[in-house]
Amino acid sequence: MNDNDAVRILFVDDEERILRSLALQFRRQYQVATETNPAKVMERLAGDTFDIIVSDQRMQQMTGSQLLSQIQHAHPDSLRILLTGYSDLDAAVDALNSGGIFRYLTKPWDQQDLANTLAQAAEIVRHRRRYLKRNPVAAPEPASLVEEKRIRLLLIDDDSETLQLSRDICARLGVGLQAVSSLDGAMARLNEDEIDILLSDIRLGDDDLRPLLMSLAQAHPQLLTVVVTPFQDTQLLLKLINQAQIFRYLPKPVRRGMLERAIKTAVTQVAESRRQPHAPSLRQAEAPRAEEEQSRVNNFMGMLGRLRQRLTA
Repeated sequence: MNDNDAVRILFVDDEERILRSLALQFRRQYQVATETNPAKVMERLAGDTFDIIVSDQRMQQMTGSQLLSQIQHAHPDSLRILLTGYSDLDAAVDALNSGGIFRYLTKPWDQQDLANTLAQAAEIVRHRRRYLKRNPVAAPEPASLVEEKRIRLLLIDDDSETLQLSRDICARLGVGLQAVSSLDGAMARLNEDEIDILLSDIRLGDDDLRPLLMSLAQAHPQLLTVVVTPFQDTQLLLKLINQAQIFRYLPKPVRRGMLERAIKTAVTQVAESRRQPHAPSLRQAEAPRAEEEQSRVNNFMGMLGRLRQRLTA
C-alpha cells in the first residue's frame, strides 16, 4: 500500500501497554501512531493529520471526551472513537454532545468489534478521498440557494412542554416545525415530507421508537436525530450512538438552553451539508446485532419505502 493511500490512525491512552497492543494489532492494515499524553495531542495534530482518532476515556491529564471535543472543533473531518467503561453514562453523553463521536466502544473491548469498527471507519475515509480526488474543486452551492429552502424539523413526542419549547425555538431560528404524537403520524411525515432534523423521545406511549431511529440511520444517514428522553441508561445510549448515529442526547425534563443549542448546532450542520450536497457523509450506522432488533429494523425499512425512493431518485 502506498503511504499516501494509507488510512492514518492515532491511538491515545496513558497506558503504554495498551498502546503497544493496539499498534501491534493494527499496524499491518493502517498507518498507526500512538500518544500517551492527551495534552500533547492538539499540538501534534497541528503539524500532522490523522483520519481516525481513538481515545481512552479515563486518563490523568484529561478525559477522552474532553480531548475529542477539542479535536471535533479543530478537525471536524476526523472520525472519533471513544473507549470507556460501559457504566460511564456522563462520559458517553459528553463525548456525543461535545465530541461528535463516530463510535463508542466499551472496555475491555472485543478485538473483533474494534477491528470491524476501524474497518468501517477506514472505508468511509477512503470513499471520501475518492470523492475529493474526482471533485478537487467542487464549488459549494450558493448561500442564497441553500438558505431559500427552509430547514425542517420533525418532533415525535407527546410531551406538551417539549412541544412548546420546540415551537418557541424553531420560530426564533426560522426552522419549519412539524409535530406528531403517534408512530403512524411519524411514518406518514417521514415518507411524505423532506425532514432535516428529527427531535424524538425513544418511547411514545407503548411504542419503542429505537428501531425506527436505527432504520432512519440506514435509510437517511444525513438526517440529524436529537434524542430527548427521561431514560438514562448507558447501554441504551451506546446502541443509539452506534446503531442510530444520533446527533445529540438530552435528558428530560429538557432545559431550554440545552435544547436550543442542540437545534442550533443541527441547523448549522444541515446548512453546511446543503452547500456540498454530493459530498460523502461521515456518518454510518452499525447494523443491529440482535436478531429481533434487526427484524424490527427491516420492517421499518419496508415502511420507509417512499422516503428511500425519494432520497435515491
